[in-house]
Amino acid sequence: MRDLIKEAIADLKKNDGFIYKTAEGKKIDLNEAAARGIAVTPVNPKDDVIKKLEAAGLFLTDGKFLNELNELVAMLSGSSVGKTSKRRSFSDSEKSKIIEEWRKVEAAGKKTKAAFAREIGVGYQTFINWLRG
Repeated sequence: MRDLIKEAIADLKKNDGFIYKTAEGKKIDLNEAAARGIAVTPVNPKDDVIKKLEAAGLFLTDGKFLNELNELVAMLSGSSVGKTSKRRSFSDSEKSKIIEEWRKVEAAGKKTKAAFAREIGVGYQTFINWLRG
């Protein structure tokens, strides 16, 4: 399975956008095929990778399967992948306290606005809008 995944990644990273296959279905470099006079068929590597993964039982184009796989990986790794956070609303007093805290951090020159916004769990543009007030 690991080799299949490595091969899939390599195929998708190709610069020219296509892989080339002989009539027997073997991958070949386009320049080599031209030098040897071998007819090739261009194949979209994404379609080829999807077929190979599905043959191995990985149906990554199936949304339900993908959600279940992500949930499994999250449970095994103990991470929060797959968990969605709800949008949070801040009261005016909370916003004022956050802005006050930012003024202290800004005076000390310790963080950027973006880093501070990430730390408190607010989008950068939302934080900027609060500052403009």
